[in-house]
Amino acid sequence: DSGLAKILAWLKEGIPVPETPKGDFSLSGVENGKAPQAKQDLHLPSLFVGRRWVANREGEPVFLPVPELVRHTVILAGSGSGKTVLLRRIVEEAALQGIPSIVIDAANDLARLGDPWPAVPQGWTEEDQAKAERYFAQTEVVIWTPGLAAGNPLTLAPLPDFAALADDPEELDQAVDIAWGALQEIVAPGKTVSDQLKRGVLRAALKYFATHQPGSLAEFAEFLADLPPEAGADISKAPQLALQMANLLKAAMVNNKLLSQSGTALDPASLLGLGAGYGKTRVSVINLVGLPTLGEQQQFVNQLAMALFTWIKKNPAPPEAPVRGLLAIDEAKDFVPSQGTTPCKQSLLRLVAQARKYGLGLIFATQAPKSIDHNIIANCSTQFFGRVTSPAAIEVVREQIAQRGGIGEDVAILKVGQFYLSSQQLHPPCKVQTPWCLSFHPPTPLSEAEVIQRSQGSQS
Repeated sequence: DSGLAKILAWLKEGIPVPETPKGDFSLSGVENGKAPQAKQDLHLPSLFVGRRWVANREGEPVFLPVPELVRHTVILAGSGSGKTVLLRRIVEEAALQGIPSIVIDAANDLARLGDPWPAVPQGWTEEDQAKAERYFAQTEVVIWTPGLAAGNPLTLAPLPDFAALADDPEELDQAVDIAWGALQEIVAPGKTVSDQLKRGVLRAALKYFATHQPGSLAEFAEFLADLPPEAGADISKAPQLALQMANLLKAAMVNNKLLSQSGTALDPASLLGLGAGYGKTRVSVINLVGLPTLGEQQQFVNQLAMALFTWIKKNPAPPEAPVRGLLAIDEAKDFVPSQGTTPCKQSLLRLVAQARKYGLGLIFATQAPKSIDHNIIANCSTQFFGRVTSPAAIEVVREQIAQRGGIGEDVAILKVGQFYLSSQQLHPPCKVQTPWCLSFHPPTPLSEAEVIQRSQGSQS
């Protein structure tokens, strides 16, 4: 009968039947030939993320409870899958709930989060139109351009705020590890015996500096140049090694505009628009056009992660508003690759492991699922798996879906905007058709001049 046909269609599509998932969603049983449906807990604020895709047609709406945002989200999907549109829509839906975001824009296609559609997109509903009107009325999109004075420049401190963590030795030690991971890429990047000794001296010197006389990067360079005997971990020739690192660090501060510390370092509260002086929900888009090399971009993201790491611990989310804000990173493989290290990899891994306790959610998206660090995927309780086409990516995505009890045999032929969604409430994964973003998303990215124009118009 029609009910059996429906069940066979769901099984073919990899849709769970009729198991009851965990958490605040429930699946109705098989009734009158209808698919199992995720029901929103009316007592829990939730984000709309799409509709179930059942037997080649849209079904019931699917929601992500707001508190789940701090358990982090990852989007694994290839180019042209609708990955960036989905990331944008999550940020927009969060803004409608009063949740601010910091968005890393490395490809010039997220700086339009403040642009309305010039014409209604095909497939938009009246609800989408109403949401778009509320989004632009309630949200303030600010474009920042680190390294680009002509736009809306942004300066962040190159070292964590050690003084802010002085009362918690464990958290201070974690901040020291983050700074050590970043600075060793500058002063001791090799694998020689000398580099290994330098890294040991650097770690000991940072720990002493953080606990006895925390300060700026320039002050730490002077500290290294005249290293106290008790700060060298009893390593032979520690003062000489420290002096070499001090000179390398001073040279880097001359050559690298991200380390020069010109201008006042911005507090993350300003990026999130938190405080008495802010009215609308802020979405800070950090465009990286002013940082032309990947190394500079990674170094900036490291500074941002360090700043958020110390700030969120000082300013945790209150119980009545469990999500302080979001950090969204598109093309995350460039910042947390599966192989090797980057100036920001360790700081982001630390942040993703710790931020949930304090109310900061992270969203990672990448079109190369095999190239992102597996710890990122493991630390994200919400996963979207979209269309991929390379054999390696297909294998990774199918394996990820299978680990969560799904099938995903059709990941190579999913339509644009279709994703398998796995979460605390949806297990095994179900297929969803995600909506268009509320802001304008044409096929071509902005030019540098257009980015600068928008940043000047949104200066804060």
